[in-house]
Amino acid sequence: MQMQGSRCNYEGCKVKLSLSAFACRCDKKFCSAHRPSEMHSCAYDYKGEQSKNLLKHMSTSVVAKKIDII
Repeated sequence: MQMQGSRCNYEGCKVKLSLSAFACRCDKKFCSAHRPSEMHSCAYDYKGEQSKNLLKHMSTSVVAKKIDII
């Protein structure tokens, strides 16, 4: 019995994946040759995700405590 998704999702590649294979951010599993996002034309929006993350962290203000005068 073969489990679904135990092969590389890259078109034309039939490499069997190990149990430790992890999914890309586009929710597909690839072999080590096709794992980089440039190799499999990843549809995940990395730039948009980083922009959201940056805006979230930049919107919080940093305020120092006042110094007590002796």
